[in-house]
Amino acid sequence: MKKTISFICLVICTLIWGTTFIAQDTGMDNIGPFTFNSVRFFVGFLAVSPFVFLFEKKKINNQIKTKTNQFFKLMLPVGVFLFLGTVFQQVSLLYTDVANSAFFTIFYVPMVPIIVYFLFSERLHWSIWPS
Repeated sequence: MKKTISFICLVICTLIWGTTFIAQDTGMDNIGPFTFNSVRFFVGFLAVSPFVFLFEKKKINNQIKTKTNQFFKLMLPVGVFLFLGTVFQQVSLLYTDVANSAFFTIFYVPMVPIIVYFLFSERLHWSIWPS
């Protein structure tokens, strides 16, 4: 039963992720890329916040208190890369069609192991390459 539920969740997630490119393109007809991203992340913040405060607040507070400097040093570059990635993706929708944008966005899946290999000189497990 758990395998079936996992498979159904995976299909639903793929369906939602695949249709977001069309929603992004449609949204770009009415507003600009920065406004779209602002609304997108604010809605995501509103959707996730109740779950964080209900289930993870104590755990997160303990981790932040013990590693405050490390937390902020890591948070800044991750936020910058996330910002740049979403802005480039949204701006690309102004100049190309949805299929091209989706292709290059999904291209990160095979690129991440390659980048990890060259940046960190870590030998990757064989199961990563076929996936």
